[in-house]
Amino acid sequence: MKRPPSSLQGRLLGVLLAAVVLVVAALVAKDYLAFRWHVSDRVAQRSAAEGLGEALADADATLAAAIVRATELQFNRSRRAAGLPDIEDLAFELQTSDGRLIYASAQLKDLPVLSLQQLRQSELQMPQRAYWPYLHETGRWRVILLEPVVQDAVLLRWLGGTLVPDVFVAIPLLLLPLWWAVRSGLAPLRRLVSALAQRDAATLTPLQLDLRYAELQPIVGAIDGLLARARRHLEHERRLTHDTAHELRTPLAVLAAQAHALATAPDAAAAELARQGIARGVQRTSHLVEQLLTLAGLESPDIARPTQTIDLVALCRQHLIDLTPLADARNIEMALESPDQCQATVLVPALHSILDNLLRNALNHCPPGSQVELHLTQQAGQYRITVQDNGPGMPAEERERAFERFFRGQGAGPGSGLGLAIVHEAARLLGARVWLAEGDGGQGLRVTVEWRVG
Repeated sequence: MKRPPSSLQGRLLGVLLAAVVLVVAALVAKDYLAFRWHVSDRVAQRSAAEGLGEALADADATLAAAIVRATELQFNRSRRAAGLPDIEDLAFELQTSDGRLIYASAQLKDLPVLSLQQLRQSELQMPQRAYWPYLHETGRWRVILLEPVVQDAVLLRWLGGTLVPDVFVAIPLLLLPLWWAVRSGLAPLRRLVSALAQRDAATLTPLQLDLRYAELQPIVGAIDGLLARARRHLEHERRLTHDTAHELRTPLAVLAAQAHALATAPDAAAAELARQGIARGVQRTSHLVEQLLTLAGLESPDIARPTQTIDLVALCRQHLIDLTPLADARNIEMALESPDQCQATVLVPALHSILDNLLRNALNHCPPGSQVELHLTQQAGQYRITVQDNGPGMPAEERERAFERFFRGQGAGPGSGLGLAIVHEAARLLGARVWLAEGDGGQGLRVTVEWRVG
């Protein structure tokens, strides 16, 4: 079963409760340590015994016993008035300086007189209970005060009992304002959710919501930015669909016309011309579809693109060899200028697309007798591929739009207008920049692709 999503409001309230529990635990621990320190240092016992010793300075034995008895009653009455559960009475014993017993509390009367060795222990174990003893000696008296040992469980119950009622009063006073603050603070997010829920898939206009709080403003900005990118992507795909339909219309119309000509050919020569026209139309359509698939593959964000370490010189040579038949058919000379070897780790399919389209573009747009040069250089981790021809070139105003899909200049030769768009997208995947310029001496076109590794 799927677990229901947790509530942010409930989580914040839970965190506050946990914080309150931690505060209570810290306060109890602080009071516990303070109590143990007072016990170990005998702070309260010392103060009481010294005060009693001063009161007995000029008293005889009878008066001294009465003073100790009165002090015992007063101290124990105050302890019981504190309202602490299970609190036990203090015990007093008064001896002369030579150890003769003058007074002993009721719980000590049937026990032997306490010795100095017993009184110097940190904890004195008596038949019924344990005590923390304290001895104060004056010139005439030994004032002995015994405080019952308080067990940790009892001590923690005392400390918690004084804090917990106050905490139960404080928690509602804390939770109610926090609940209101969280509820009102989340109201802008609820407005955002409502605004998004009311939109259909085709509505990509900006939300333009004011979420009031500075911390929430980036959320609207990020969503509006996403919607803007989605709008651009959708417009881009609409243009691609429109342009693709437009580009396919012509070769399909040619194919239909040639098929009709073949079906109605009056003789073998006319039929052969129609068949040749169909073959050219099929070739052109196939090339267009292949380039569209290549471009779609380069633009797809879901394809894994592993890199490989290859020799760029060998790759360039192989492309020139593969295109030699096309160059020979057009009487175009191709040349490669490069080092003997050039190792690089690259996206090989992207580099294949760049070399194939640049060289084919140059061969298709240059007149017979032209020359196409491929230059490869490498320096300090920077790689550069340049394809240059001495054909008609491209005006500067057209070079600015050359990487648009289906763009063909006024003097364009055969082709779909996708070659440089593919080069641009492949260069993006390669992490490269690509630009067009005039060839040497202002003749022809030079296309440069440059990227850095490492």
